Amino acid sequence: MTETADHSVPAKSSLLRWEIAVALLIKVILLTGLWFLIFRWQERPAVKPDIAAHFALPAAPVQINPDFSSQPTQESRHVR
Repeated sequence: MTETADHSVPAKSSLLRWEIAVALLIKVILLTGLWFLIFRWQERPAVKPDIAAHFALPAAPVQINPDFSSQPTQESRHVR
């Protein structure tokens, strides 16, 4: 009985090594594909886009007579 137990342990460790090798191979393939997708994509723009212009806020309209009646006339005192 000890003979069958000894033979099953190397078979399981060999299977585990194959599973780990296949998982690492799949990981390397997926990471390589992701790298090509990010950095080597064919249809990337010829000129780098201006990110500051993309996120720039439109100019706010200038208010000539602002209404300050809703604001308190004196600041409240915060005492600790």
